Amino acid sequence: MGARQFGAVLAVVVCLTAAVGGPGVTAAASQTATPDVTADTIILDVQVHENGTATWAVAYRTRLDDGETAAAFESLRDDVENNSTEYTDQFTDRMASTIASAERATGRNMTGENYTVDAEIRQFPQRYGVVTYSFQWHQFADTAGDRLRIGDAIGGLPLDDKTRLLISWPQSYEATAIRPPPDEERNGTAVWIGELTFGRDEPRIVVAPPATGPQVPWRAVGAAVGALGVLGAAVAGGWWLYRREEVGDPDDDMPEELLSNEERVLRLLERRGGRVKQKAIVEELGWTEAKTSQVVGSLREQGKIESFRLGRENVLALPQEEL
Repeated sequence: MGARQFGAVLAVVVCLTAAVGGPGVTAAASQTATPDVTADTIILDVQVHENGTATWAVAYRTRLDDGETAAAFESLRDDVENNSTEYTDQFTDRMASTIASAERATGRNMTGENYTVDAEIRQFPQRYGVVTYSFQWHQFADTAGDRLRIGDAIGGLPLDDKTRLLISWPQSYEATAIRPPPDEERNGTAVWIGELTFGRDEPRIVVAPPATGPQVPWRAVGAAVGALGVLGAAVAGGWWLYRREEVGDPDDDMPEELLSNEERVLRLLERRGGRVKQKAIVEELGWTEAKTSQVVGSLREQGKIESFRLGRENVLALPQEEL
């Protein structure tokens, strides 16, 4: 089986579990009449360790923005607590199939274990119901040589517009190659936001191990000395840009072309009194609906905006504490 094929197998597992009350419910659990709860966002969080093992957390988030959805999720949460084995069995079987396919494609002996499921209500700051499946995938990354090579086990993975992939590596390691370029990279984590289909040899991350013993980067020192004049000239003009990025507040005087996509949405919200229809962002910024959904989803995950349905319209708002 090729890389694109077993990447698609994992995608099938994710899609089948998107209705988080569905695939894990066998006959016993079904008797409790647990309602299906459809996820608004799916997070694939992959923490890669030095020995090549990856800790996976597949989280299905559902906005609890009305009484009916909240009641349905509370019922699901209770059922997960009472019948956790019923919910993990089918997920375990499907992931075992995915891992076996990846094993054949990569030639590494792989196993999965410690499958668990949890359901809880969280604030992001909006209220969400979250069902999370966690497990260990041994030999997920290639540890041959002195580097970790990550991603060949899920090559060709497609992400729909609800799904995000986060891959993290050990904090003491340094990334030397990442492809395709992630939508975000922060604190040893690369983030890709769907809708996206990776190439057959993607995603790929190569990280170098920590340096052993004291090392003096003479080439870097020389470059730094040569750059002091440029840095000195940039400090005065660049400090306020740094502060603006730290605070996350798009300055009204900042030219539009210097703003990030997220900052453009925040500025538009501020100028509209803290609330705007998502359709208005599409029209005013000239973006596609897919791009707008991607940017809005990133802001929502960071807790910088909230969203809710008003009739058939999706409305965005700044969190109350920021208004």
